[in-house]
Amino acid sequence: MKQIFAIGVGGTGAKCIEALVHLHACGLLAGDDGTPARLGVFLVEPDQQSALLTRAQTAINRYRALKVAVGRNSDSFARAELRDYGQWSPLTTSSGSISLDQVFPKAVLRTQAPGVAALFDCLFPPEEQQADLEVGFRGRPPIGSAVMSRINLQKEAQVGQWQQMLSDIQTAAGSGEPPLIHLFGSVFGGTGASGVPTLGQLLKNWLKSQSLSSVQVQASLLLPYFDFEGVADDDTGVHAESRNFQLNTDAALQYLRTSGKACFDRVFLVGSDIKARYGFSIGGTSQTNAAHLVELLAALGVRHPLTGTTRYANVLSRSDHACIRWDDLPDDERVGEALARGARFAVAWRNNVSHEIADAQKVSMKTFLSGAPWARRFFHPAGASTSRGGRPAIRDREQLTVQTAIDQYCDTLLQWLNQISSNLGTGFKQELLSAQLLVPSDRFENNLSRVVMGKARPRRPANNDTVEAIKVKMDGLSAERINHRGMAGLADCLWTLVA
Repeated sequence: MKQIFAIGVGGTGAKCIEALVHLHACGLLAGDDGTPARLGVFLVEPDQQSALLTRAQTAINRYRALKVAVGRNSDSFARAELRDYGQWSPLTTSSGSISLDQVFPKAVLRTQAPGVAALFDCLFPPEEQQADLEVGFRGRPPIGSAVMSRINLQKEAQVGQWQQMLSDIQTAAGSGEPPLIHLFGSVFGGTGASGVPTLGQLLKNWLKSQSLSSVQVQASLLLPYFDFEGVADDDTGVHAESRNFQLNTDAALQYLRTSGKACFDRVFLVGSDIKARYGFSIGGTSQTNAAHLVELLAALGVRHPLTGTTRYANVLSRSDHACIRWDDLPDDERVGEALARGARFAVAWRNNVSHEIADAQKVSMKTFLSGAPWARRFFHPAGASTSRGGRPAIRDREQLTVQTAIDQYCDTLLQWLNQISSNLGTGFKQELLSAQLLVPSDRFENNLSRVVMGKARPRRPANNDTVEAIKVKMDGLSAERINHRGMAGLADCLWTLVA
């Protein structure tokens, strides 16, 4: 089984992990034989209150809850394995606010190493030394580099999340296909620009010390793809500024040019010259930057096969400067099919099937089945609490728990799909998905023909591309084609027929 260990560093890294989880849920991470890969995710972020961290963790938690709820009761739906190694901060030993001059105590430095203290004052102005790092490294790579340089991976490997992940990497390396380690982060902020190369080099050194040379370490590094709207006030202090993004990027790329091979086996660089606009935030709960297509492209780097080619670089481009279409995505046929299936399933389930199941709780089973005959294929026709032929009651508490897990993951998937479809930047458009349809709604949605645009949309007449048409197909399926019953079996059948 293919095993992938993904590490998101900083806010942008967390957004890439969010994208990767949804790609995994849609079946896009698999081995050469088509078996779903086992994905492990780890979030590294000093800003533990980051809304971006919370959103990524929500996607992780909801998919894992879905996976547990469905269990073995499906053939195709929610089959991907996901392990969560949690969140870790390089400032994890601190509690409450902490500043750089607390990480490197100046009073101690002046006494024991006055030359180092003078160098510290030379490298970091007072405002950077005293800035509260509880909200991250404030878009300043030098601050991040100073903190990240203190990480002792050999020590971290003895306890906690690092110990769990590194132990799993060792186990995976000795059990067949070598695992892949993939890091994500920006090169224009503070945490990603300093953390991704540092962690990459630490991991490479650790792998060498463990004689695990077959394990590849690669990274998706995001170049500038957004700007801030608004400006900070006088009390904000040190903060990320759009005007520094290019300077930070240039410095990071120069470092990679000279030292990149010590950090990574392969690097994917992804950015956009057409910038999205985000409201200014210093970090924490107010940093609610919407998901972006660039993060999807960065996550797709995990799927790029390892080859023996000696080519220095490959370039990804689009045919139209002002628009992105399915043809512009790597492995567009497979990626388009999987994302289209995920989008259509989420709309069909959340905005139609789940509503109908809710209606079934309010009337007798006989009345419900008169308008929804397809339901008898998955649920006990008499509404009995004991199953017959493997069919549970539609009001069974365990079944309703499965429904809730599917609903909640669909909400998360729809939010992400809506954001990558609408958060585009001025003068840029996409012909992938219809953003306005990718929202949870109390209104019944029957028409699926407009959810997906372009070549990834299933080729069937619009008047027959409906949820009701799928329900009719369900009702007509032979018993041999319905392998599972209950909510999970219903979702599995819908997942198959919606494509």
